[in-house]
Amino acid sequence: MLRKFYLILMGDKYANSEWIPLGFYIMQEAIKRGFSLKSLVVKDMQNNRAKQNQQQLWRYRALTGGFYISKHEYIFILRKK
Repeated sequence: MLRKFYLILMGDKYANSEWIPLGFYIMQEAIKRGFSLKSLVVKDMQNNRAKQNQQQLWRYRALTGGFYISKHEYIFILRKK
């Protein structure tokens, strides 16, 4: 029997001085549509190569642009019931 799993990589959003938990909204919607949550992985994005030696630049952009620098993403592991 082939066991199929679905993976969703999702971050959150910061808008209008408010944290919007997009990842958890997606998770709730998936559960409502008949999926079961098998695991949740929190992916730490601090000190990764993409922002290597540019942390201050990203901090400056966040402060001047009025947005939050997310330091994590979620990986939802789901399975259809």
